[in-house]
Formats: sequence, structure tokens, C-alpha cells
Amino acid sequence: MDGKRESRNKNILIGALIAVVLIMGVGYAAFAQQLTITGDANITSTWDVHIQSITPGEPVGTAQNVSAEVTPGDNTKATFSTNLVSPGDSLTYTVTVVNAGTIDAVVDTDGITFTEGPNNQAIKYSHSGIDDGTKVAANNGTVQFTVTVTYDSGVTSQPSAEQLTNTLTMNLDFVQDMTA
Repeated sequence: MDGKRESRNKNILIGALIAVVLIMGVGYAAFAQQLTITGDANITSTWDVHIQSITPGEPVGTAQNVSAEVTPGDNTKATFSTNLVSPGDSLTYTVTVVNAGTIDAVVDTDGITFTEGPNNQAIKYSHSGIDDGTKVAANNGTVQFTVTVTYDSGVTSQPSAEQLTNTLTMNLDFVQDMTA
């Protein structure tokens, strides 16, 4: 009887092993099938950071605005022209930058540059309200800042004729804000 029992246990064990091998084969076949995933992706973002307006403020002394305009074809660059008559005269311009795009922007490192003409001994320029790292939010976010043109009040003698005029060109460089 022990022989029959032993034979029966062997047959059960062999049957179980065959069943396990079959289940593994079916499982492998199920997982070995090729999986195909299809889809589309579209980028719909836009980049549109630009100077929207430049508004001259109230002149100090006898200063007069001649022009302040965005450079055609480069809407992050502007040129200012001001008539200054006496030491202490000044004019402050309010510059509005708008981000009409869908990507947050930030002023790049060394992204604000002012280029003065060579005859600037008595004419001084300054700006406030914008610096490297200033953020302009997407979807019509704005930043306003000022540019001031001043006849240096420390001047004790009239500048020479070639030093009576000067030009200032401002350039703003923006990059994508990677902190958002």
C-alpha cells in the first residue's frame, strides 16, 4: 500500500508541476504581447514680453520731453530724448512692460542695459522699480518702472556745445521664469 500511496503522491506532484508550468506559460504569453499607446501632444504656449508704453511725467524745472519711443522691430528696447536747460532740470518717464504671453518671464541676469551717448558729462540717467530677477507674470501681467533723465545739479559751468545733447537707449532682456 505504501507503493500505491507513494505513486499517487508522485502523480499529484507531477500534475501540480505541469499545472504551474502551464499557468506560467499562459501568464508569459499574456505579458509578452505588444502594448501600443498612441496620443498627440501640442505646445500652445506663446512668448510675448514687450514695452507697452512710455509716459513722461511732470518736468522738474524747464525740462522738456522730446521723445520716448519703443524701438521698431525690437519691443524690449527704447530710446529717450529730453531737453534740459538748467542744472537740476529732470524728467521721469514711467515705462510699462506687459507679458501678453503664456509663459512667466523674469529679467535676465544683467538684463537691463543702458547705453549712453559719449557726451554725458552733465546729463545723468537712473532707473528704479526694475532689477535683474524682476518677474512679469504671464497672461497680461505688468511691471512699471521709472527712468529719470537729470541735468547734474553739481555742474558749475556750461558744458561745451557737443556735450549739450545725449541719447539713452535702454534694453531689457527677459527669460523664462524657471522658479514657477
